[in-house]
Order: sequence, then structure tokens, then C-alpha cells
Amino acid sequence: MANGTSAPSERRSFLRTITAWLGAAMGAVVALPGLGFLASPLWRETVRGGGRTPLRVARLTELKPGKPLRCDVRGELQDAWSRVPDVKLGSCWLVKSETDGNLRAYSTVCPHLGCGVDWNDEQRRFVCPCHDSFFSLDGKVITGPSPRDMDELDVAVEAAEVKVVYRRFRVGTPAKVEV
Repeated sequence: MANGTSAPSERRSFLRTITAWLGAAMGAVVALPGLGFLASPLWRETVRGGGRTPLRVARLTELKPGKPLRCDVRGELQDAWSRVPDVKLGSCWLVKSETDGNLRAYSTVCPHLGCGVDWNDEQRRFVCPCHDSFFSLDGKVITGPSPRDMDELDVAVEAAEVKVVYRRFRVGTPAKVEV
């Protein structure tokens, strides 16, 4: 009789184990797509135009040689749950050279501590009012605690539209490191 009771017990134990494993596998199959949905912002681009795509900032006719033009850079934010079009990502200075007409774009963020860099028309130079860093029209440091020149951004002209690839850089370091 001892042998007769142990075989059904072993079968029940085996069936419980198989049922538990099958239930866990089915639960994983159902849960994985949901977890993928929740984690999708981790590997998907959430800012469109912030760092890879040139974004329109001005018309070429708005630029005057030797007269910097401050422009807002606007892009689109998107994650797994929402999409926000037309978000201000930052600002840049567009400078058209007086000598050769070349176009350059500079971030308005001071490389020293991240304050806003403004243009002083009387002094004909960029000024960071926080700690008195001064930059020339071509973005080079004139004086001040700024550890490097103004951060230059990639700029392109397409069909009389000026486009900038906007990026942010680490402040307070002599090296230009993207964040």
C-alpha cells in the first residue's frame, strides 16, 4: 500500500511543478509587451531635433553682416505617452561674417557656469553678465573666467532657411563635452 500512495503523490507533485512553470511562462509572455511599452523611452529618441536634426531658426534675409541675431531653437518632445510639438529647446546666436559672409551659430549658454550670453552692441562683443566673461564676434574668449570659447553649433542653409543642430555642453570645463 505504501507504493500505491507514493506514485499518485509523485504524479501530483510533478503536475503542480509543470503547471507552475507553464503559468509563469504564460504570465511572462503576457507581461513582456507591457514592460517593453513602459521602458520604450529608455531606447527611443524622446527629443526630436535636439542634437541630430537641423531645426529651422531664421530666414537668411534676417541676417546682417557683423550683427548677431538671437534665435530660439524649437523642437518636439515625445515619449511613450505624449507628444509635445513646438517646445523651446534653447537659443543660439547667428553671426554672419563681415569679411567672407560665412555663417556661424553659437550657443547662448556661457561655458563658465551656464548663464545666458548677451550681445553688447556698443562694445561689439558678447557678454556674460554673471561673472564678466567677454567673447569676440567670432566666439573667442576675450577676458573672464570662461574656460573655453563660446560653444559653436552646426549650421546649415537650405532654401534660404537657416537651420541649426542644437546641443548642450558641459559647463565649467575646458573641454567641449556634450551632455
